[in-house]
Amino acid sequence: MSIPHGDVLPADAAPADAVASSGFRDPGTLTRLLKLFLYLSIALGALSFVSALLVLSFSIGMLALSEIAGNELGQQIIAGLRGVISLVIFVLFCMWTYRANYNARQLGAPDMQFSPGWSVGWYFIPIANFWKPYQAMREIWQASANPAHWQQQPRGSILPVWWTLLLLSNVISAAALRLSLKAQTEPDILLAWIVSAANDAVGILSDTTALVLVMQIFRIQMARRAADAFA
Repeated sequence: MSIPHGDVLPADAAPADAVASSGFRDPGTLTRLLKLFLYLSIALGALSFVSALLVLSFSIGMLALSEIAGNELGQQIIAGLRGVISLVIFVLFCMWTYRANYNARQLGAPDMQFSPGWSVGWYFIPIANFWKPYQAMREIWQASANPAHWQQQPRGSILPVWWTLLLLSNVISAAALRLSLKAQTEPDILLAWIVSAANDAVGILSDTTALVLVMQIFRIQMARRAADAFA
């Protein structure tokens, strides 16, 4: 908890940063779990992308019918696994975001606009979830990098890339699902597979940037915590 500006510390009191960071909660285990599942999602996305390309190659006569049937089954299995992993990632990411916001406060960042709860809660508010979660994550970055003067701290360059790819991935994923459900004719089926392959490619990029973002904020906070400990 940060010390109000008007308070005077006793002569033997710890420095303000040390007091502020005393409630810091180690995010190491949570970060490693999230990192693991992001890697799994990237790997499955790559497998799904290759499978989709093989199915598309059949459309120009490069594969036999038996091979295309095997690829479709494999694609369904991969899709099921990815659905489970995506759910786990979302839960872990929400937990990690809550922890990162909380820790930024413990590092001494004053007057943060987003609480730990709302840094997660905005993901569930329609319309507002197109920009509020991004603002909350930007604040976490700034407050972690420079707790005392976070309002003047530039955002990380990875942030707009991460958010753009996340939104794009959600849009393409929804389009791919709708097309696959209503595809009846050969052109519709072909279009569904093309969009599915595009969804896999964007999903891989989205997971990769999320991984970079998580690791960068984790390292920033741990470095700041270590600096406070030796202050």
